[in-house]
This record gives sequence, C-alpha cells and structure tokens, in this order.
Amino acid sequence: MLTVETMKWRLERMKGESFPLVQWQGAARVLDVSETSLDLLVSGIRADYTWERVRITQQRLVRNQELSIAELGGQHDAAGLVSLLAYLQADEVVVSQQTGVIRLADIEGTPQHQPTAPRD
Repeated sequence: MLTVETMKWRLERMKGESFPLVQWQGAARVLDVSETSLDLLVSGIRADYTWERVRITQQRLVRNQELSIAELGGQHDAAGLVSLLAYLQADEVVVSQQTGVIRLADIEGTPQHQPTAPRD
C-alpha cells in the first residue's frame, strides 16, 4: 500500500485532474493538496479531508480487508474517499462498482471485523 506521503506527492501533481468514482456517477477532481489537508470536488460537491482521516481510513481498509461507501456514511465525502483509495491503490485492491466496495486483492489472515459489505 502507498503511504500517505506518497499519496500527497502524487496528488500534488494531479491538481485539476479527475479520477473515476466508485459506485457513483461521474468523477472526483483534485482541487487542492496541502501538508494538512486534501480538497476534492465529488460530483460537483466539495469534500475536504485531513490527511489523518485518509490515513485512518486506509488503516481501516487494511485491518478489515474491505471498505465500503456505505460504512463511511454513504455521502459524497465517503464516495470521494473510497474512490481516492481505489484509484491510488489500484494495484492493491479489487473494486465493486455495483456495491461501492473495495477489497484487498491479496488477503492475509482474518479481518479485524467480520465483512458486512454485499458481495457481487
């Protein structure tokens, strides 16, 4: 998995560029990247994240081996964050567009929490 520092570096070079959304229609666009935060435009709605939130969410994905838009609240900020991880970690995850779930491609051990997201 990419570190948060590597994500920052990549996203700094993507300002103004878009990436596809998981489950939702449209794309997210990188508005701004700073040392403390990331700002995206998700289907036309601004979503602001701290890097701490991105790090904690990525850790949750690793611990539980999956992450869904629904478990993060189902709103535009959840769709943006799941889609961001799916885009940046594309070699590490499998994406279900239908259910809005990303899963680790290479699973080792058992998840910290029992998976609850629907399967395709």
